[in-house]
Amino acid sequence: MSVELYQGTRGCNMGTSAREPASPAHVPADLVDKLERLALVDFRTKQGLACLEKAIRFADQLHVVDTTGVEPMDSVLEDRALNLRGDAVVEGDCAEELLQLSKNTVEEYFVAPPGNIPLPTREERTAMLKHSEF
Repeated sequence: MSVELYQGTRGCNMGTSAREPASPAHVPADLVDKLERLALVDFRTKQGLACLEKAIRFADQLHVVDTTGVEPMDSVLEDRALNLRGDAVVEGDCAEELLQLSKNTVEEYFVAPPGNIPLPTREERTAMLKHSEF
C-alpha cells in the first residue's frame, strides 16, 4: 500500500513555485508510518496529507536549483561580520548534574520531548480507516 499525493491541495503553509513537479509523489505506507511517528502529524486526514504533499513539493524545488560555484553559508547575516569565539572549555565535568535536571534519561542521554504519545500502528490505522468516511 502506498499513498499518492497530487497537486492542487491546500492546508499547509509551504511556498510554491511555477516549477513544481507535475506528477504525483508516491510515498510507501511504511515511510508514511515513519513520518507520522517522527513528525507527530496524523496523515489519515486530508489536511495531514495536504501538508505532506506540499512539504514534498517544496523540497523537490531544491533539485532544480543550480548551486554550482556557490559557497556554503555559515550565517544568513551576510551583511555583518560574525567573529567566532575560540572553542575552549571553561568548566565541565558536570554531566551527572545536568542529567538530573531531565525528567527522563536513557543510558546517560536526554529523552526529548517527554511524554510523546505514540501514534497507532499501520494495522490500527487501517482498521480505523475502514470505519471512517475518508
